Amino acid sequence: MSIDDGMTDTASRATVAAVRERLRAAIFSAELQPGDLLSTVQLSQRFGVSRTPLREALRMLQEEGLVEAQSNRRARVAAFNADELELVYASRLLLSALATTMTVPKMSSADVDELRQLHAAMRRAATAGDVEGWQRLDGSFHLAHSMHVPPTLRRELEQLYARAALYRRMWVHDKPYRLPSTDSEHEAIIQACAIGDPRAAVSHIARHLSKIAFSLLADTVPEREPATVRAALQIVLAQADGADLEASRSSSRS
Repeated sequence: MSIDDGMTDTASRATVAAVRERLRAAIFSAELQPGDLLSTVQLSQRFGVSRTPLREALRMLQEEGLVEAQSNRRARVAAFNADELELVYASRLLLSALATTMTVPKMSSADVDELRQLHAAMRRAATAGDVEGWQRLDGSFHLAHSMHVPPTLRRELEQLYARAALYRRMWVHDKPYRLPSTDSEHEAIIQACAIGDPRAAVSHIARHLSKIAFSLLADTVPEREPATVRAALQIVLAQADGADLEASRSSSRS
């Protein structure tokens, strides 16, 4: 049964996907600003489609966090929400620490080589100004140092990464590779993985993610104290540093 005015299911799904991508591009390019109302009548005329696939595309964007919609009210581009941004990064800090602790002891030389290859490709993308390519590679890089985890945890990390990337692009139009420390921080993560040191890897990753979060919040709401991210960072570093201290004490007693 067709979804939109006699079109086949396949054609209708393609229409929804195309509308969704055009809307996403308009949001990311700031053509549509946070808080802008989204009229289904105007958008359907603009894209040359009926309102059925347009409403479905808006529903999908709402699930991504790009669009807000309340009952009996017109949809709008999601407004900046510092609380949500902090929560996403705090969650990434905590779950990345768990996943990396589980993964690093199991990493093979081939796994480490994959990290190095991704890092080299990220450098090339940054040099070329390829933001989309860099973002994809960055996502693969951060999933690679947490690859040996149950599928449910991996999916949760993928979703958190995607939300963080969407918010960065939508709200601050950020080009993350421009942070001077990003490349060296990725290199430090690789080195910790290469020597099989999960505590060092966790420490480097936690500081890396928190630095990005602090930078984003300083750019958008400089008066805000990022207490949620700072608390998550302290938890992760206390665990990593405490484990290292206990290992050192055990070694000295033996």
